[in-house]
Amino acid sequence: MQRVKTNHIVGFKKSDAKKQIVFGEVYVPDRRDTDGNFMTAETIEKMAHDFLANKRNAQISKGHDGNTDKGCVVESFIARDGDPDFVAGSWVVGVHVPDAEIWKSIECGKLTGFSIEGTGELIEEDTK
Repeated sequence: MQRVKTNHIVGFKKSDAKKQIVFGEVYVPDRRDTDGNFMTAETIEKMAHDFLANKRNAQISKGHDGNTDKGCVVESFIARDGDPDFVAGSWVVGVHVPDAEIWKSIECGKLTGFSIEGTGELIEEDTK
């Protein structure tokens, strides 16, 4: 097993302009990320729970710039079978974006999704 850093980008799916909250999948199960890796639904659920348990909900940056004051995860759940908006097993968040300029970038389509950054163990895929 190898420890790797990964980036995974998923588009926004819903927003509430009045509350300035944007919703989207953080990670979708069994879908390859920008590095060609993927996670199972079980691993995604563990990651989502660890994120909240370690109080990282206020550590949201823009473009991985390290300034973690750009928003706050105010909703978090694992999408269930039959969800009309999100892929089952995905980690979905709602992020409140208080900054007017960043919200404007979301509304005009300049900012289009979440990009998760993290480390994990790379396990070789069994291709048999």
